[in-house]
Amino acid sequence: MHDIYHLLAKSYPEFKHLSDDDLADSADTYSGASFAINCALTLIGNLALDAQESEGYSGDDALRDMGHISSVLRHLPRMMQALNQCSQSAEYVRMDRRMTGAKSDKS
Repeated sequence: MHDIYHLLAKSYPEFKHLSDDDLADSADTYSGASFAINCALTLIGNLALDAQESEGYSGDDALRDMGHISSVLRHLPRMMQALNQCSQSAEYVRMDRRMTGAKSDKS
């Protein structure tokens, strides 16, 4: 099975052609998506705990939900890592441009 991280993650070469505004938007979007995944993982944990304590929650429902939770937990952490990588790469390109621009301004 292929790792989703390698399909989602982008690095410096893939960001360097973007404008400064597009880099800022990309960094913010990737960071926001990563935060949303973290929130989803926390929510899943909270819901699983609540379901465990509920009397009206059947075994069949629990098995179905555990299958869904397992699928989510298998993929979301690597997706979150890829999104963080993309955000950091976009920020690096922005920083590199500022530093390069500052050096050329002094020349």
